[in-house]
Amino acid sequence: SLFATYASRFDRVENLVSAADPTLQRLSEETGETVNLAMPGPKGVVQVAQVDSTFVLGATNWADVEVPPHCSALGKVMFAYDVIPLPTGRLERRTEKTLGSRKELTDDLDAVRERGFAIVHEEFEIGLDALAAPVFGVEGDVVAAVGISGPTMRIAAHHDRLGELLVDEAGLLSRTLKRKVTHR
Repeated sequence: SLFATYASRFDRVENLVSAADPTLQRLSEETGETVNLAMPGPKGVVQVAQVDSTFVLGATNWADVEVPPHCSALGKVMFAYDVIPLPTGRLERRTEKTLGSRKELTDDLDAVRERGFAIVHEEFEIGLDALAAPVFGVEGDVVAAVGISGPTMRIAAHHDRLGELLVDEAGLLSRTLKRKVTHR
């Protein structure tokens, strides 16, 4: 039934959010930036949890903001690991730095897989940067992405360090999810 489908999806989201909470809190303490957990949804990427930035500048509640996945670090992770379908047709250009062609996007997604994390540098809005890394489920598929976002002036010089931090934390969360399932 449709209700059972929704109920099981709700349980999955709840389980993921509670398992991810320590990860999100650690990332928040370490970076001070806005931290998000997202899952694939019918229209792309759905924000399921957020820890707000400790700074006044850069504190955005992303839950209700429609961000095209091609200019979102969380969205790029979902694209890179085939969790959501690639867009067809023209890509909406939000800024002059937004990836404008399918080729630019697929090249960028190759880089995401190679590095292990996605970077958005002023592609959604000038002055805003974001990074995200994949969270793997029991089957080895990507079930979510964890990301941070904040002002370019605070984040741009630290992409590598922040990306590695995200990969480490997302990896820990992936292992936690695997343990939860195998120890039932």
